[in-house]
Amino acid sequence: MSKENEKKDLEQLMNSMFRGHRLNTVSAEDYLEQVQKNQTELRTGLDQAQAHQKKAEDTLRSTENAMDQLNAILLRQGEEIQKQSEALREQSQDLGFSDQDFAKLQAEVQKDFGIQVDIENKEKRQAQDLQAVLAGMREAAEQTGAIVLGQEVFLSDLARAFFRPFASGQPEGVLRNVFVISGPVGSGRHLALSTMIQTLAEKHWLTSADTVTINGSHYAGSDQEKVFIQDMYAASCAEAEVIVIEQAEAMYPPFLNQLMKLCQNEEVTLNKRYVLNKGKQLVEANSSLVTQTVSTLKLTDKYIVFLTASRKTLMQNFPNSMTEVILDQPSSQPLSQEVLLTLFQRRLEETVLNAARQLNITLTFEADAARKRLAVLETSTGALALEKDIRQLNAALNELCLKQSEPLHEVHIKVEKEWIFEAHGQPLAISDLIRLEKDDLEAIRKEMDAIVGLQEVKDTLKSMEEHYKVTQLRQKQGLKATPLSRHMIFTGNPGTGKTTMARLVARLFKALGLLSQGQLIEVSRSDLVGRYVGHTAPLTQQIIESALGGVLFIDEAYSLVRGKDDSFGLEAVDTLVKGMEDHRDDLIFILAGYSREMEEFLNANSGLKSRFPNNLNFADYTGSELTQIAVSLAQGKDYVIDEGCLNDLTIYFNAVQMNSAARSGNGRLARNTVEKAILNQSRRILNDPKARMDLLLREDFDLELQD
Repeated sequence: MSKENEKKDLEQLMNSMFRGHRLNTVSAEDYLEQVQKNQTELRTGLDQAQAHQKKAEDTLRSTENAMDQLNAILLRQGEEIQKQSEALREQSQDLGFSDQDFAKLQAEVQKDFGIQVDIENKEKRQAQDLQAVLAGMREAAEQTGAIVLGQEVFLSDLARAFFRPFASGQPEGVLRNVFVISGPVGSGRHLALSTMIQTLAEKHWLTSADTVTINGSHYAGSDQEKVFIQDMYAASCAEAEVIVIEQAEAMYPPFLNQLMKLCQNEEVTLNKRYVLNKGKQLVEANSSLVTQTVSTLKLTDKYIVFLTASRKTLMQNFPNSMTEVILDQPSSQPLSQEVLLTLFQRRLEETVLNAARQLNITLTFEADAARKRLAVLETSTGALALEKDIRQLNAALNELCLKQSEPLHEVHIKVEKEWIFEAHGQPLAISDLIRLEKDDLEAIRKEMDAIVGLQEVKDTLKSMEEHYKVTQLRQKQGLKATPLSRHMIFTGNPGTGKTTMARLVARLFKALGLLSQGQLIEVSRSDLVGRYVGHTAPLTQQIIESALGGVLFIDEAYSLVRGKDDSFGLEAVDTLVKGMEDHRDDLIFILAGYSREMEEFLNANSGLKSRFPNNLNFADYTGSELTQIAVSLAQGKDYVIDEGCLNDLTIYFNAVQMNSAARSGNGRLARNTVEKAILNQSRRILNDPKARMDLLLREDFDLELQD
């Protein structure tokens, strides 16, 4: 059998063994070649794997070396930090580091290096930190005292209020402190606060020298809710760590309640949903689909400072839980004459320097000018009075330079009743150069004396003025000087001069320095009592705010309360009583009306009558007084009343006043009589062109009594 046939037979046999499936076979030569090829590929792959392994081992060894080096560096840094930690604490008194500062440092070291710095001898460290706090507190008070004079106790208390959280080791995330600063106007409260904050920031006890000021009078009504929420949220997010609250007592009560909760570390839930507009301003959410809304308010890591003239008045508005929180209540005192003299001398020295720098003038003052000027200057408002006088002095000096045809090089200033400038050998008073910001007392007195009648009222006002002057003298001698209440009751029939006198009172007390503005705001029931529940209090409060610095004159005040069931009127009275206490230093209340009705009105509120010790009665004018008023009115209109009819006018006026003084109008009776005479004279003049046009004769007056 041939080899070809044998191959076919073997193939058929193998196929039959695999039941019809073909078996692919290869020759031994092909098989051996394939095995060798596979071995070569396997060896190549193994070599590559070994090369990769070697490379990985080299990389690992390199990494381990780097880690060893890094660990060595970190170890050395850790040892260095450990060595320096105690050195830092030994310097804490000078650096002003507190427990919180070291806690932050530890956290930063742990975060950056993974190293926990152990503090040995914790009690010793705490003692060193307390020493740093005490030293920082003394330093802040001393540096502020170099600028704010005569307030050592006040500044010490103020510094303690700022350092209290450092001494107690207060944690983050809560209010640092809440305290009340009080004291008279012009005693340096604002200056002391701003100066101390600046000092604390420079010494790194505070991170910012800025403050946020919230004025309660800006949120006097319920319609200011959105503005109040926006401002409080902005304050909570501000970099400034100090929030100053002024005129808190003028704030709408619900807003004040929210503020009280914030001051007690509570979170206030807002009754509306708000969102941030461009990440800055809080605005009310108009859609229920918005996300990331602001629904609560909370103040953390802030100082809340209430600033007021009367601590007692302010804290009457606080709940008991709030008064327990306020441990610090620094209060400034009226500046002594010695302190005022020192301050005045400093300001005059600054004036000399400014004149040389800005005006190229050599300015000189007469010897002891500051002391002489203080002797004639009204200083009831403390440092504010000095600033006002210096401001007027500089304004007059500038005006003097502008009015000279040739440049001034030398100016000498003397003190008389006012500053006197001597330039080119000519004296010139300050009042000749500028209009002084103060009413002339003499002019006001003359105007008051010119008013007909009302002698009792004039004498009372004169007594109040004299008492005020004595109070000033007592203050200059370092004696106690308790001011009297200035609120007044004007009783009397219509036309007796109550409004006229109230206007003069406003000007008089401004001229004396007891009022800052001197305006008269005249209102009645319709201006104070609201039309719906919740409207009266904010409406009355707005009227009070508008009258600050002047006189609030309430005519027919008895009409405010129309019986025990008049809840709106009673609410207005309660708001007025509160306003009298809140603004006693810069607001005078004058209530006017009929005598009997005013007596009933004063009994409507238990605290009302005691607040009005000055009850001035405006008596009805006599016939003679009304004649004088008629003559004065006629002169004001360029008319002259013939002397021949003056007696008849007096008889007529006496008869009217005797029969119906309450209905006659008093001064209005004289005015109506003169005006009617002028009309009658006009008809007479047309019939007699040669008659004097300025003369009122007996025939011009209608002096017939009316039934």
